[in-house]
Amino acid sequence: MKPRIAIIMRDDEIIKKFNLKRITVNTSYGPVHRCYEGVIYGVSVLIIYGRFNGEKVPSSEINFQQTIEVVKNKNINKLIGTFVVGGIHPNMPQGSVYVLGDIVGMGNYHIHWNQNVPFHNAEMYEPFCPMLTEKLCEASRKMPFSVKENATYVSFNGYPRIETKKELEFYHRQGWDIVGQTCDPEATMARINQICYAAVAVQIDDPTTREEYILSLKKNEKHQAYVESIKSCRKRTSQIVLQFLKDYQEEACPSCKKMSRKNNNFREFPDYFYE
Repeated sequence: MKPRIAIIMRDDEIIKKFNLKRITVNTSYGPVHRCYEGVIYGVSVLIIYGRFNGEKVPSSEINFQQTIEVVKNKNINKLIGTFVVGGIHPNMPQGSVYVLGDIVGMGNYHIHWNQNVPFHNAEMYEPFCPMLTEKLCEASRKMPFSVKENATYVSFNGYPRIETKKELEFYHRQGWDIVGQTCDPEATMARINQICYAAVAVQIDDPTTREEYILSLKKNEKHQAYVESIKSCRKRTSQIVLQFLKDYQEEACPSCKKMSRKNNNFREFPDYFYE
């Protein structure tokens, strides 16, 4: 069965439970071996196991184009991203879950454009597919835990560190919800390739527990840095994805494929300059 939807997630239990088969997908950047294909609750899916080939690298070195090309080469036009993120609001604890509604891009990422492909900018006024996002929201409302919908993800890319206190305070004043380094340019690359894209995220830390941890280090006290493991937190986004697949019915998106700013008539010089 041809996969109907792709999901970027790291969940060994789902792969084992549904007996998904590992496959290799060839791209112009080389083969990608971290792909799993199969059926979950009657929906044929492609799971891409994370965003790294081989060893983990800074986000500026992640080949986002390769991951999106995997989806495109499998002729899939719907993609869900799952994320582990940092918390911004001091009253939102570790383990809080979000369905994303917008992105603030702080830049510093690098995309190497294939010069043999006509260049165009992605239309990102609404960065997430409204149809897929609403289906994720519907799934999240069935969870035994609360999920914040229409969350804003601020994306700063490339730094091998997490956020400073003043950065978090600034983000909080702006009304943003969570921070990370990978949702953009992934969402941008999906839009450029006219792929419907939506995302869920789970918060692995928060400003309050980070501050308590730093204070404990100063006092030479033992303090647990994180209440939960990343694996435990990820289970919440996996639950939403599984409920999404249980409820999933094929539906054509009315907008994402139309959001293109291709300029096929670009010329370096007017023709008469060559005469």
